Amino acid sequence: MREGSNAVGAYIHARGTATGKRVQANLGAKNHATILPDADREETVKAIAGAAFGAAGQRCMALSAIILVGSAQEWLPDIVEEAKKLRVGSGFHEGVDVGPLISPEAKDRAEQIIEEATNE
Repeated sequence: MREGSNAVGAYIHARGTATGKRVQANLGAKNHATILPDADREETVKAIAGAAFGAAGQRCMALSAIILVGSAQEWLPDIVEEAKKLRVGSGFHEGVDVGPLISPEAKDRAEQIIEEATNE
């Protein structure tokens, strides 16, 4: 299933389950990555940081959640350190990894998400 709004996901889930089908509905456009401990640690850490924060996290497939399975939970500090290496700045400057947000509303939403995550 493709990602989409809660309303679309609820509709698809209702239609599918009404006919006895199993449905996995990724509601609210939340993209997840599941990391297993046998993955290449270095490559996975780089890929997760890029997927979560590249394009300021504003592309449709940006990761908003990761599921670290078993000993992969020990990788979280590495992911944090990799994210700290990303350079924030103008998208017109060489070497910038994370450009500006697209609107004041996007900035407000980002600040809200940060506050919620901090509180959790």
